[in-house]
Amino acid sequence: MVITLAALLLCTVVVASYATRVARSGRAAHPRLGPSPGSALLPGWLVEAFYWAFHAPGRALVALHVSPDACTYASLVFCCASLPLAATGRFAEAAAVIIVGAILDALDGMVARARGIASPSGAVLDSFVDRIADAAPFIGLAIYYRHNVVSLVIPLAAMVASSLVSYARAKADQHGLVLPNGLMRRHERVVYLSASLFLGPVIPYTQALGGIPRPLTLLGVGLVAVVGTVASFVLVARTRAALRDPRLVTAKSPRPEFAPKSAEPRGPLPVEH
Repeated sequence: MVITLAALLLCTVVVASYATRVARSGRAAHPRLGPSPGSALLPGWLVEAFYWAFHAPGRALVALHVSPDACTYASLVFCCASLPLAATGRFAEAAAVIIVGAILDALDGMVARARGIASPSGAVLDSFVDRIADAAPFIGLAIYYRHNVVSLVIPLAAMVASSLVSYARAKADQHGLVLPNGLMRRHERVVYLSASLFLGPVIPYTQALGGIPRPLTLLGVGLVAVVGTVASFVLVARTRAALRDPRLVTAKSPRPEFAPKSAEPRGPLPVEH
């Protein structure tokens, strides 16, 4: 309960701080987020608020000369820690480490760009770690719900759906296609999975479903599974249609340009207005 309340307080502080910032100076401009950072599942202003909040720790990491890879590996450690926590029913702790891992995952790219050392090798490592981070909590939940076939299948389906969304998006990017954002992108999965874990203890179990424990968590994970699966098929369909008729999308270069690696930082993380 303490961890859940602390997470709720942190979210409230971030949203309130960003609302104050918007009231005083207007919305922060985040070119990395694009013109429409939100979706039907997650409001754009909420995405902007947290991305804006990440810039303070990002600047601190740059000042301390922390490498982007260190952030990536730290992210991996936290996300993998969610597996045994979820497997043993410590859902609030699992949600907390998932959130910390996701923040570190966002910071590695910020630090790399600020130091001028973003590179294809770093992007490959980040994508590889993301897939492990996606799978770890769902494997833990599958172990926790292993006593019932239906409840076991749901987190496994969510794990597969998460991989399908990421793979479909990666293939579209590989072919240089600009497609609509779609649903159940990684930050949305993190939000819905974390919320499901935090809410799990509210209803300890339900007799209506054969005594399955923490049905709210299972419901949230099921939402990730269903929406993620549908979103991946939509992405694949859009990618195939675009490749047949390139006029349906706006083409971009197949690969983003990366700055060459540098041994020294090139300046502080820019403050985005």
